[in-house]
Amino acid sequence: MEINLEQLNSIDLDELSSLIIEEEYKNYFLDKPSKEHYYLLAYFSLQHNNSTLLDIGTYKGCSSLALSYNPTNNVISFDIREGLKRLWSTPENIEYIVDDCSKEQYKDLVLSSPFIMLDTDHDGTFEIYFHKYLQDIGYKGLLMLDDIKLNESMVDYWNSVKEEKYDISHVGHHSGTGLVIFK
Repeated sequence: MEINLEQLNSIDLDELSSLIIEEEYKNYFLDKPSKEHYYLLAYFSLQHNNSTLLDIGTYKGCSSLALSYNPTNNVISFDIREGLKRLWSTPENIEYIVDDCSKEQYKDLVLSSPFIMLDTDHDGTFEIYFHKYLQDIGYKGLLMLDDIKLNESMVDYWNSVKEEKYDISHVGHHSGTGLVIFK
């Protein structure tokens, strides 16, 4: 997987960072590639136009914010817990849903998304479940995973992936960023 480093390094997240309430997370958001993955998410948003990109695991809202970098796309962020997002305001192209993204009612949405960011509890359990779900529904697209080197469970999960995959940690997150291509 070839990442255009010139395009990646030309991304400016300063304006979007002003929407983040907590200074600590604003600093993470602005950390350069290889420390954090937010520039990489903005980069992937630029690889798609007029698409719906999914963010699974809202937490503070930073990943969805980075994915909103390309305003032609819509971003839908899922979390099963309410009240986590910590943004002063939400860009018009982001929608937050508190629900399980693997419910039948979201199947067509998942299938239509060319890019999914998966960033949940990092114990391998949901990663394995969601990966199998994507296989079962015949998903075609990119799945980006956070923290593939964080702990033994995540390393085991990453090593079990049979689809074409790339470790892109050098331009992603210091604890590991993986990209899986579902064909």
